[in-house]
Amino acid sequence: MSAVQVSFDDLANQIVAAGGKIGPSELHGFICGLLATGTRPDKARWQKEIAEFLDLDALPADLTRDGLLLAEQSLRELSDKDFSFQPLLSASDELAERGQTLCLWCEGFLHGFGIGKYSGELPPTSSEALKDFAEIAQLDAGSMENGAEQESQLFEVQEYVRMAALNIFVECNAPPQQTGGDKPAGPTLH
Repeated sequence: MSAVQVSFDDLANQIVAAGGKIGPSELHGFICGLLATGTRPDKARWQKEIAEFLDLDALPADLTRDGLLLAEQSLRELSDKDFSFQPLLSASDELAERGQTLCLWCEGFLHGFGIGKYSGELPPTSSEALKDFAEIAQLDAGSMENGAEQESQLFEVQEYVRMAALNIFVECNAPPQQTGGDKPAGPTLH
């Protein structure tokens, strides 16, 4: 049974209609960054987080529905063992537009990861990936021109971002280590 997928264009239209200034890629990155910290908001908190991120007082019904659907879809794909996760990016024929949405996705991820306040010690690979995301977010993809070489370079960066996001999610959401019985399972109150 295949779940309904949220489309980049539908989400873009809903955000514009609501008066939001953030694009679908940045919103998806934000959601994924928040999930990567281990944060699992309930529906009301998701609505609040998405509305605040889009700088809207309230979310219209269609944007609420698709925002929640995108959050569920993202968690499912990030948790999936088949590595099916893909950042929500423009499918435009223009390389510059696709590159720009990748930069915005990284920016959104960093924002979500910051809001989520990951409390553990960040593994070195995740720390390095977050630094790379910060660099990618600052790139000027608007000057990219269509061509086989740049298409290939964009694909490589996009694939790196996809795998890095999966890795961050896995490293920061690892199941608790099995203890040998010498430590209490939960926090100790003094």
